[in-house]
Amino acid sequence: MTNETVVTTAGLTDDDLRQLLLAVGLDTAAAVPESYQSTFTELDLDSLARVEIAGRIQDQFGVEIEPDLTAEATPAGIRDLVNARLSGQA
Repeated sequence: MTNETVVTTAGLTDDDLRQLLLAVGLDTAAAVPESYQSTFTELDLDSLARVEIAGRIQDQFGVEIEPDLTAEATPAGIRDLVNARLSGQA
């Protein structure tokens, strides 16, 4: 089995964001679009969860965001950053 990166260029959707948040332990009831404006601290996601999100985004989209994924960042902001970088705007 190889450890290949599969890059998706369609963009990070709300559904992708939900799956990422659920994968790192966010409660199902909190993984809704309304919570995407909350900071990672407010969502009770620690640095380990943020590193996991950054790694998954790197693997799936080929975009490096770990330095930008701070405790004060929001899922919506990260989604917008990934999509901007995919489109060459950031």
